[in-house]
Amino acid sequence: MSESEASLQVAAATVGLTPPAGKPLGGYLLREGKTATGAHDPLEGSLIWLRDMHGGEVLWLAMDVVCVDEELAARIAAAVGQACGCATDAVLVCASHTHSSASGWVRGLGPMSPETADGQLREVLVDRLAAAAGTLPSRLAPCRAVFAEGHAPAAGGNRNDPTGPHDPSAGVLALVDAAGAVVAAIVDYASHATVLGHENLAWSADWPGAMRRALSGALAPITPFEPRTLGKARASTRTPPVIAFLQGAAGDASPRFVRRSQTFPEVDRIGGLVAGAALEALLAARPETGERRVAVRRAAVTVRTRDLPDLAEARRRSGELEATWLAARAAGVPAPEERIARTRYEGSLMLAALAEAGMAASVELPIAAVAVGEAAWIHLPVELFASYGLAIRERSPFGWTRVIGYTGGYFGYVADEAAHRNGVYEASASRFDARGGQTIADAALDLLRELATQVHGRASEALEGVTR
Repeated sequence: MSESEASLQVAAATVGLTPPAGKPLGGYLLREGKTATGAHDPLEGSLIWLRDMHGGEVLWLAMDVVCVDEELAARIAAAVGQACGCATDAVLVCASHTHSSASGWVRGLGPMSPETADGQLREVLVDRLAAAAGTLPSRLAPCRAVFAEGHAPAAGGNRNDPTGPHDPSAGVLALVDAAGAVVAAIVDYASHATVLGHENLAWSADWPGAMRRALSGALAPITPFEPRTLGKARASTRTPPVIAFLQGAAGDASPRFVRRSQTFPEVDRIGGLVAGAALEALLAARPETGERRVAVRRAAVTVRTRDLPDLAEARRRSGELEATWLAARAAGVPAPEERIARTRYEGSLMLAALAEAGMAASVELPIAAVAVGEAAWIHLPVELFASYGLAIRERSPFGWTRVIGYTGGYFGYVADEAAHRNGVYEASASRFDARGGQTIADAALDLLRELATQVHGRASEALEGVTR
């Protein structure tokens, strides 16, 4: 692949973000403010900047953090854009949703979560990401795109019902240099980063970090897309590729029913399953040919919040669910069932807290859609249920669509009608009812359709220019 043959450019970097020991961990209410004893594995930020020949660009910034609030996302996007020259609107700030990261990076997860933001930690986080972004312009190089989709059904599943909806696919975008080596790759999969439980007090990226290490290590020594020997993975001495992880529609997805333990070896096993699925699919794929355009389109969606119950009724219901959970624990039910009973109780506490505090009648959600040729990603600032994610993928105007959550803000769970009917944790803790969920899904599809019109219109203009 010569420079004239490439229609894309890529630059990528990884930066360490691990805070010092002694800071509170975020993700589990049961930790009750306990602090980190140190790091088991690094918390990182992965930056992948992709540009086309016509000024179209996107910069994915994926972090090992439980979530990212709107204020922090805006600060990061502005600092990163200024550091590398990428348009701020083209920077997508994404969280992996690991439950073993710093609570001080975020403002809290829900109605029962206190204000946890640590100004100094947030400042250091922004500075480190901006410094990494500053190295990107000098790294820009021609590339081709490879799209693949693996399947890892044993790495995650529906966490309320093992037979319930779940998307087991792993989306992969790899960027390949002239020698056929993978420079960077983006992998998405839908499953909470919760192999580790609340007992863990070490910083950890959980299974997404293990996935990144395994996939980067497997790709580093080979050039799987060398132009004259496609299909024969030749040895390479290049720098290991940057792997970014994007969390999918994981509102009701986790390793709960598939994990064998909540230990670090199990973190490696689960991460390895996703890495293996991504690698197998990638090695069976071929680089795209022809020109590829990059585009990002954003929108703000107004979503009505749910009707709240009477506070006394909410507290009464919470008491019932607490009794149910305690009875299940006393009976020694299997761990997944005990966890479900406990989280239903926790969800009822959150609903009671919402009923007591009240909510605005509506909220405005920032959403974004990205296209690279005929492939698309829809980014949402929520924990979306699998049923919505699967429906969006099925109805998307693009032939290859990935649904990503935890981006550009955090507005909590978006549960479907069945979840609200069954009173599961995520439904009780949500700001939205099923109508709100449908509003978000419809808005995602509308934005994808607008993006498709934009991309196809540009392609038509380019074709006319060639034929004149």
